[in-house]
Amino acid sequence: MRRIVFLVGYHNTGKTTLAERLSEELTKRGYKVAYIKHDPKGHGRTDKEGSDTHRLFKILNRVALLGAGKLTLWEKAEDDPIKVVERYFSDMDIVLLEGWKEIKGHKKIVLGDLPVDGYKVSKDTTLEELIEYITKD
Repeated sequence: MRRIVFLVGYHNTGKTTLAERLSEELTKRGYKVAYIKHDPKGHGRTDKEGSDTHRLFKILNRVALLGAGKLTLWEKAEDDPIKVVERYFSDMDIVLLEGWKEIKGHKKIVLGDLPVDGYKVSKDTTLEELIEYITKD
């Protein structure tokens, strides 16, 4: 059964660091884990303006770059993380999504004092407690 868990919090609250720690531990325990990061302001750059893929993506709906054992895929799509999970990550046991605090109906781990529902992380919260929250039904 696939679990979708959002890691939410203000900027610099430790979301990515927590995603790394959870990913390492869950993988050690035999789970297939994936990660998706939200980039609402479009600051994440994986394709330089003027490059071949950048130029072709202006024309085509799907462009990819394959090399050195890594595939980077650009595809025009709705900005719906749940649909992305269903389409590209259906073979994963756990998908950690960083961001999308407004999405409802899924587990959330909340860092800092963000006023949203979910598992509130404190300085005393252990990794084991978070893994139990993620993996329990």
